[in-house]
Amino acid sequence: MKILLVDDHSLITDALRVLLLDIDPNANVFTAGDADGAERLLDQHPDADLMLLDLGIPGASGTSVLEALVARAPDLKILVLSGVQDQRSVMRVLQLGAAGFVPKSMASDTLVSAIKFVLSGGVYIPADLLDEVTRGAAMLGLPERGRDMLGQPTSSRIQLTERQEQVLQLLARGAPIKIICRELGLSEGTVKTHVTAIYRAFGASNRTEALLAARRQGYDVG
Repeated sequence: MKILLVDDHSLITDALRVLLLDIDPNANVFTAGDADGAERLLDQHPDADLMLLDLGIPGASGTSVLEALVARAPDLKILVLSGVQDQRSVMRVLQLGAAGFVPKSMASDTLVSAIKFVLSGGVYIPADLLDEVTRGAAMLGLPERGRDMLGQPTSSRIQLTERQEQVLQLLARGAPIKIICRELGLSEGTVKTHVTAIYRAFGASNRTEALLAARRQGYDVG
């Protein structure tokens, strides 16, 4: 596994490196401390699996570095680290294509879970920020609860099968596909079929959009 770590504080990069090596002792971790260095890392390691990115690095303004990196490597999973944690910041980085948002105050064990979740293909939002993100979901172009994309009232709640609801609850807990397979005793192909059906039912393209839409539909997803 190859991970790019972009932060201008050596104490943070050292601590994160230890966490990443705990996740995978064979991981290759490459660091940079400013916006130019982040772009050089992309050029040097186009096959990276993940980037951990502090938006407040030298040479960056607001989300400028994230926008530049996403434009250069749209398939790279980028987990944003930030000392600022508010609805607007979370919604903005998700809009720009980040794979998640992590406050720097987050406990190390939770951070490890977030990194694993993003590596498994999920989009991570801290549970304590999810309500705020839901209130700002219109910024993602998603309909409000009980209304369609044109703002008209919907006739009824989207219905899921019992098994789909079980999968939805595990998605809400941040479980990766392999854990869902083990929890429900299902094959990976079957679980992926259920996940695809859930996304289709809510008109979502990823886990975050599906959970936001499910919450607006009245499902208890944390």
